[in-house]
Amino acid sequence: MSVDSVAITGSEPLVEIVEADHQQWPTLEASPHSTPTLQLAPQEWRLELEGIGWFRATGAERLEWERWDDSVSDRDIRTFVVTSGLGALAIQRGALVLHGTALERDGEAILLLGHPAAGKSTLAWCLLQDGWRLLSSELVVVSPDGLVLPGMHQLKLWHDAAVALELNWAQLPPVRKGLKRYALLAEDLTCVPQATPLRLIYGLNRVKEDSGQEDGAEVEDAKEKMSLKASHNFSQTTSLMRLRNNAFQARVYRGMDAEAKLFMQAAALARTVPVHALIVPDGVKAMAESLKKVDLMQPESMQQRIENKEEAASND
Repeated sequence: MSVDSVAITGSEPLVEIVEADHQQWPTLEASPHSTPTLQLAPQEWRLELEGIGWFRATGAERLEWERWDDSVSDRDIRTFVVTSGLGALAIQRGALVLHGTALERDGEAILLLGHPAAGKSTLAWCLLQDGWRLLSSELVVVSPDGLVLPGMHQLKLWHDAAVALELNWAQLPPVRKGLKRYALLAEDLTCVPQATPLRLIYGLNRVKEDSGQEDGAEVEDAKEKMSLKASHNFSQTTSLMRLRNNAFQARVYRGMDAEAKLFMQAAALARTVPVHALIVPDGVKAMAESLKKVDLMQPESMQQRIENKEEAASND
């Protein structure tokens, strides 16, 4: 993997990415929020992954890496450089960094938030087939004036999703060694190279086909579990909790003494951009079919039959 430089927060200086010797790194007085593999301090982030390597983000300007041994591929290194490493650097620069996927259509963006199995990448792939464009995946940087900055142009699909989408998964590069998860790279996607105003935020939850319930809340009508549904706007308090809980690596914010700024940035975003719950059917075909009947730019186009108690339960 060659020396490189990238932009992560708009007009600020590029970040230098270099190979280094982790044994030469200065001694660190680590935060109480550190772990045996993750060391944190103000303006300092260090990650050690057995079998992969060592990573360091420092001073909001520099990202260093060292591979564990010669068996570790450039792709394995890049996986952590362009996600966790750049995310830590963006936080050091004072950016609001959320764990999600952002897409654009007609000059406006939506942001999909959710846990790793919520279906963000699968839903994003389906939307890309319908004219949307990818702004960023994995981590999403939102500027103080409500712009989503272009980020990683790559989608990661688990094996079952790739099969269901009828992709030639055997020809797709694995995200990293030993993981049945595959990368769809920028050349295979329609992407956006410029910052885009954020129109809507959705917190994804998956419907369970066998129970008719979505993660974290009950669905009013089990017979409609195969439909895509959106809640009414969350209150500002609930929106704030959703955003804070979907911060990119919340422990990193705390360990680098940036949690107060995260709270203020999330509160400002919650005041200006509507946040909805999006109930997603379980199953790729059901998801793709349901998207044909709705417009994600218009939450009212989806069945809004989620009781107010869902909002209270959405802070998980």
